[in-house]
Amino acid sequence: MTTVFRSPARTLRLLVAATIAVLLLAVGGIAAASSASAGKPDGHGRGVPTSKISIQLWTFAEYIGFGTDAATVARTEEVFRRLSAMGYRNVEPFTLSGMTARQYRALLREYGLKASARHVDVGTPENPADITQILKDNRTLGITYFGSGATPIFPPLYTTEAQWVAYADYLDDVGALARKHGQRLMVHNHDVEFETAFGGRTVYDILMAHTSPKNVVFQLDLYWATNGGGLDNPIDVIERYGKRIQLFHVKDMGAGPFPGPIEIVGRGIIDFPAIFDAAGGRIRYYVVEHDPRFGDPTFDPFEAAQAGFDYLRHVRF
Repeated sequence: MTTVFRSPARTLRLLVAATIAVLLLAVGGIAAASSASAGKPDGHGRGVPTSKISIQLWTFAEYIGFGTDAATVARTEEVFRRLSAMGYRNVEPFTLSGMTARQYRALLREYGLKASARHVDVGTPENPADITQILKDNRTLGITYFGSGATPIFPPLYTTEAQWVAYADYLDDVGALARKHGQRLMVHNHDVEFETAFGGRTVYDILMAHTSPKNVVFQLDLYWATNGGGLDNPIDVIERYGKRIQLFHVKDMGAGPFPGPIEIVGRGIIDFPAIFDAAGGRIRYYVVEHDPRFGDPTFDPFEAAQAGFDYLRHVRF
């Protein structure tokens, strides 16, 4: 039976966090919360090196679109041009927009970019993907890290612990094959992996337990980890699983009743400096992301990209 599991301590922390956020909003303290998240220079540490900053191109999903025609490729090129001008040297694709891997890499190179990782459907035990082709394309693209953008939750496929264990075993097999080709399979989370538990063991725990560290690494999405477990959950996860987490999706949360909506990086309430410090320099890529607001003309993905890059270059931890 699937349950939503939260320890009493976690529940208390969630309530406290929500109360604090509401009070901040009520007294006009949003700026203060944002300042805490922004991590103003305090003489300690340094910003994230440009070589470790990337951006998940899902941020531009509405702008680029989901086509494969020349217009889609032209919009992709415009995104690359503007990201390069902002200072980005890495991107994380979720689609090749109809281009071959060779064409996509050539377009990246034209703008001084490389693919730091890639989100691509790696399948499930019930519906395996063509991993051989994925690995071949990754090699052409120059990609080491790859994995699905989410575990099977859109729509939810699994309702039992045994199903999740079987999925983890499948990922481990994919990861073992990837390792033989010099690549690393990564698992990216949403909130469900922290909210769903079986006998006190979350889905995230199950995925960790049933995959080998040499075969599978993890890309911790900081917004969804916070959403699924509370404001301190990313640090809890990092302290528990350490070196297995090799990439971050840096995505912020808006102030207000918890959990808040996705916010532009540095303008929300997630304490990124504390999270980055907890990781101890082990993170290979800090990947800016803001899920698109489909149909909302007030959202500018280029603004989100620039703000995220600037934040990571100046944050101190």
